Formats: sequence, C-alpha cells, structure tokens
Amino acid sequence: MSVAGLSKLEQERARRIAENQARLQQIGLLQTVQTIAGAQQASAAERRAKARATKAAHRAARTAVAGRPRRSERVAGIEVPNYNENARLLSLADGAGEGGSRDRRLMRENVSEEIYGVEHLHALGSYQQEWELFVDGYNSNGERIYDKVNGQTCHQCRQKTLGKRTSCSGCGSLQGVLCGDCLFMRYGENVDEVNANPDWLCPLCRDICNCSFHRSKRGWAPTGTLYRHAIAEGYKSVAHYLVLNNLSDDAKLVAMERGMCPPELAAELKKEVAAAASKEAPKGKEAAAAPAEEAAGPERGAPAAELPPAAVEEQLLQAEPAEEPEAESARRSGRGGRGASADAQQQAAQQAAAPAPAAPAVPAAMPRKRKQATVQVVQVSKKQKGGVLAKDSAAGKGAAAPPVRRGLRTSARVAQRAT
Repeated sequence: MSVAGLSKLEQERARRIAENQARLQQIGLLQTVQTIAGAQQASAAERRAKARATKAAHRAARTAVAGRPRRSERVAGIEVPNYNENARLLSLADGAGEGGSRDRRLMRENVSEEIYGVEHLHALGSYQQEWELFVDGYNSNGERIYDKVNGQTCHQCRQKTLGKRTSCSGCGSLQGVLCGDCLFMRYGENVDEVNANPDWLCPLCRDICNCSFHRSKRGWAPTGTLYRHAIAEGYKSVAHYLVLNNLSDDAKLVAMERGMCPPELAAELKKEVAAAASKEAPKGKEAAAAPAEEAAGPERGAPAAELPPAAVEEQLLQAEPAEEPEAESARRSGRGGRGASADAQQQAAQQAAAPAPAAPAVPAAMPRKRKQATVQVVQVSKKQKGGVLAKDSAAGKGAAAPPVRRGLRTSARVAQRAT
C-alpha cells in the first residue's frame, strides 16, 4: 500500500512506528529481545526431549522381560554405603571389625553396672511345653494382624496386634501385658501356662524386665535382637542369658549347684570361684591368727595400746615412786622460808638414803609416763615470811630442805634474795 493512498492518521502512525524502531535499533534493545526469545525456545526444546526420554524409559520398563539382570552397584562390585547403624554394629560385634567379639548383647556400653543376685535366679521363668513361634496373631500368609480396635499392645515389642496376652496379678498394669512370642523368646515362659496361673507376676514385678525402655532407665544399654544368639549359646531365653552372665559371687555358687548354666559358662564360673577362693585364703588365715594372738597377749605382755584406758592409768599410778609426793611437799614448804632445823634435815637425809620400794613390773612395750606435778607459786611478803618461820620454830616442826632453783620466775625467789 502506498503512502499516497493512506489517510493522514495512518501516515502519522507509520511515521511514529519507523521512528520507534530506529530508536530501539539504536539502543540495541531489539537484539536483546531476540536473544532471550531464542534461549527460551532452546530450553523448551530440551524439556520436551527429556519428557520424551522419560516416557520411553517407562514404556521400556513396563515391557521388560522377567529375569533381566540388574545393573546395581552391589552387582557391579561397587562399595555401597551402609545406612543401617544396627547392622553395622552387629557386624562389628560378630568379629567383622577389628577387636570384635561374638557378644552381641549391647549396642553400646552400659552407664551403670549390671549385676544380678540370688533373687533374680529365683525369678527366672520356665515352661513345660514349648511355645510355637510366629503362629498366634498371624494370618495364613505369615503376617501379623494389626488391629487398632481389638488389638492389645505388647509391653516388649510395642505392637498392637491380635493374639494371646498375659495379665499380671501384682501390678495389673499394661506393663504386665506381653504377647506369646515375646514372653517365650525374652523370658522363657509359655503364655498358656502363665494364663493358667492366677498368681503369675510380670517380669517387671520380678525385676528382670529386659525391654529397651526399662534397661535404658536403669542405665543399661538395650540388647537388640539377642534371642538367636542366646539360643545358640545354650540359654533358654534372653533373660537367662543376661542374668547368668552377670551374676554376683553368691549367685554364682547357687547357679552352679542348680545346674542352670551351660557347660561353657559353668567352666568359666568354676574358674572365677576358684580364683576368688585363692585370694580370700590368706585373709582367712590372718583373721584366724588374730584371736590366738589376742588370747596370748596378756601372758606375753600385751602392748599398752591394746589395754583399756582405766588399766593404763592404774599402772601409771602404781609405777610412781613413793618419795615423789613427799619431795614435792618439801619443795612447796621450802619456798616459805630459808631456816630449817637439824632434825628436819636429818630426817630428809634418811628418807633420801632409804631404798625406794620396788615398783611393780611394767610391760616393756608400754611407754613410761610420769605425772607432771603442777607447782603453784605463792607471793610471800617479808612480814608473812617472818611470822611463818617463828611459828614453825615454836612448834618444833622446822622447815624442809632449801628450795631447788629451777629457773622459775616467782616472787619466792625475789623474797629469797631479799633476805
């Protein structure tokens, strides 16, 4: 269409369109828009190609021939990461790892010590007829029947299924409700025989419950699936395995007398009991020799430390020389004055020359303890001293020997120097 055939309005519109295109071309906007549009078309084509490949893969999978070899990492021999922590720990416990052992009891270490006594041996259960596993509460396909309405939750496995359950005559709570399989595998009892006993007590009332909840509450690690290992070792149940492998010294003797232990465990317990007896033998000899030494102690002269306090004090009093009280009184009286009569001095000399009475025999091992006399110092003035001397000379008593100087800082020495 020529410009001449257009109206003025159309001509103005065409002119503005041309100006706008020239301006866009000048700033480069048209090229940018074309680039973006091309990228969008390319991404759309890629998505369509992926969708077609996925559909083809689905069609091929539906029409795959049975028995086609799998192309997995396990089949190819590539090491696959193990995300099952329990399986890894069990493999280590079975000896697959370094330092592993056959003991698969614990998934981790116990926090507190696990020890069972004689009362736990009495609490272990038994059965007359063996319970058939994986039948009660299962359908014809061997699957457990879960029922939220009619089912009961087992305290051990915590599964709400159909089947026979126990009832405790002691606590009467849900903690005494166990299914037949758990009761037989974990505690070695038959659910039919238990239900026929009206006085039956649950494992928690007998203090042998080994569920994960109560073991963790006591600071013991959960056992995991321990039944197969316990049966392979010759134990009746998991409870028998745990109790018999963690017995106290007294309970070991009782378990050996009753024949409750497998042959391997019985041999180990005999060795442990013999080793404990050999360690206690020297202690028993020392304890037996102690009464004999105590009985022979007084004849041989028992040490003073073994005598009662009253006997020690009496011996000390008897061991004191007889002249000590008189000499002490003489010293006290001698401090009162300096003059003394000849008769008093002669009497004091005779007493000093006389042999002292023989002291009673004192055991050699007892240390000699002498009484320390307490000397009381009295201040005496010159007038009082003169009066006392005159009074003593008039009465004919005289004075004792002169006081012995022992370096006492007393007024008596001052008075003596003054005279």
